[in-house]
Amino acid sequence: MPQQGARPLRALAPRTTLTPESATPGPATEESRIKRASTACKECKRRRTKCSTGNPCTECAAHDRECVYDESADKRRKVAAKRAQEQLEYYKGLLERLLDSIRYCERAEIDQIIAVIRGGASLNDISAVVEQNLARRKHTDGEQDQDYEDEEEDSDLMDDVLEG
Repeated sequence: MPQQGARPLRALAPRTTLTPESATPGPATEESRIKRASTACKECKRRRTKCSTGNPCTECAAHDRECVYDESADKRRKVAAKRAQEQLEYYKGLLERLLDSIRYCERAEIDQIIAVIRGGASLNDISAVVEQNLARRKHTDGEQDQDYEDEEEDSDLMDDVLEG
């Protein structure tokens, strides 16, 4: 039952164009079609309207709105895929460094990392603590390696003296 005061719906038909080459109506050619952006601007996305290419798009220009495109929102773009790949590599590296810390650091250093994680620290803070412990571990191992090399040299000299 129609409501009183409601406007009647207009009939919808497919868009057709008449070109000088053809006298018969048909679907629009590629040149006459309205270009649409593969990713809508924020305003068109929010209002769920068709967005054309350009800055500002026709909708934003017609209604005097701020036209801003968010390229990171389009998951089909190579830029978004590259960014996702970089993030995965970053998180993989962080996980590998965290596992190295657990494998090679002293118990006190591991407890420090766990306390930071349980304290709700950001990934950057966790990464900084892991890097600090690994650097300290590498520095300590470097000194131990140097001490071992010095002991080897001393041992070789002692062997030479005893043999000589």
